[in-house]
Amino acid sequence: MVFSVESGNRKEEQEQEEEDEEKEEEVMPFTFPDEVLEHVLVFVTCHRDRNAVSLVCKAWCKTEGWSRRKVFIGNCYALSPEVLVRRFPNITSVIMKGRPRFADFGFVPANWGAYIFPWIQAMATHYPCLQELRLKRMIVNDASLAKIAQSFSSFRSLSLTSCIGFSTDGLAEITRHCR
Repeated sequence: MVFSVESGNRKEEQEQEEEDEEKEEEVMPFTFPDEVLEHVLVFVTCHRDRNAVSLVCKAWCKTEGWSRRKVFIGNCYALSPEVLVRRFPNITSVIMKGRPRFADFGFVPANWGAYIFPWIQAMATHYPCLQELRLKRMIVNDASLAKIAQSFSSFRSLSLTSCIGFSTDGLAEITRHCR
């Protein structure tokens, strides 16, 4: 008997979902073409507003991700590099924060995460036109700086705020390859 009750609930749920879809179609009788929405999104510059636009529906989320050129990642642990490159395929500027602020005061072990190298590897294959990289409290080694210098042909700006792990050799590699 319990099985028949559950199957009845499933039918009701399916019918409810179908009704919801029909109501959704009635509310939005047409959709904007992606090209029109992309042209409109050029004028939405505040990242909070763009985030709100991406919550409207899946089509707007996809178009907003496609048209975004700058990304701010307030916590590098919040997502993976793979999610970044899948969601935002045309990035030219990345701002990323790593370790928490209290790491500046010695409350976090020295080797505790926030390594930039996996991010650089993903960005090198998917964002060859990256122009700007601003990092805060990340672990940046000389190999990461060399990868940045060699991977991004139009790279223009690098900001390393409270970052650790690199030397003048890595900075020399940046200056040698970048304009």
